[in-house]
Amino acid sequence: MIRINEGIEISKIIEQNDLRIVKVYNKKWVTNKVSHPRAQKPGLAIAGYFKYLNRGRIQIFGKTEMGYLNQLDSKKREIQLKKFFAIKLPAVVVAENQEIDELIISIARKYKTPILISNLSSSLLTSRLCSLLFRYFSKKIKINGVLMDILGLGILIKGDSGIGKSETALELINKGYNLVADDLIEFYLNSNDEPIGRPIDKIKEWIEVRGLGIINIIDIFGAGALLEEKRLDMVVNLERWSTKKKYDRLGEGNLYFHVLGKDIPMFDIPVAPGRDLSTLIEVAVKYFISIKRGKKSFIEHLYGKEKK
Repeated sequence: MIRINEGIEISKIIEQNDLRIVKVYNKKWVTNKVSHPRAQKPGLAIAGYFKYLNRGRIQIFGKTEMGYLNQLDSKKREIQLKKFFAIKLPAVVVAENQEIDELIISIARKYKTPILISNLSSSLLTSRLCSLLFRYFSKKIKINGVLMDILGLGILIKGDSGIGKSETALELINKGYNLVADDLIEFYLNSNDEPIGRPIDKIKEWIEVRGLGIINIIDIFGAGALLEEKRLDMVVNLERWSTKKKYDRLGEGNLYFHVLGKDIPMFDIPVAPGRDLSTLIEVAVKYFISIKRGKKSFIEHLYGKEKK
């Protein structure tokens, strides 16, 4: 099921450690919601030109905005601030731990606008805030499987329940590869329109292995074995071996897995006793990388050109 969020509360933004929010004024209105997936530096809006100011966007005050306000005489400064905050924006974030006076705080309070102080630089704050908002507002879908980083690529291992996805992932982790999520992965599209997978908070760090139970990956392998999120590059579908199905033996199959409108290359790997699935997946990733680098497939080797 695809889900789209309608708004994010300022309180949720304050909780993000990577935004380095060190102080909050007018906390009463941290329930205000941001309704736009990008933050905005107001620029000329501070001077009274509001044409391109979007009231659904969180506003960032860098040194330029604060420098302009601080050079105004007290009367002009008050007028400009009242015009600006009268638009009733969801919040203002001041970068680089810049000091703000009681006039800004009181006018913002009058128009129910919280002010957040971050110690990040203006450019870094804008980048991180836009990334957070885009991730929140993006279309999302939850998919069963295991998402891993193998040789730098995001690999989704999927298949029927009980086929051995988690056990195979455990073998790959033991070989030094990284786990992103087990059992249920949430995918969203980033600003480059790429599907990004991340774990569900409640089951983050945990992996279920039949016979061992549910184990904590960090406790067993250390924090370096786990990644927060990963772009999806390839899908491996594990399926039970069937004598009735004709499997690709020459590497000429072109299978794709559909995620949020994107077609992701997929390999079907039949599961049968004696097959080392972790090695097969590892080799499948290496083969995929070689093809991406322009190496010839077996069919191209035979015919001297790509088979139509």
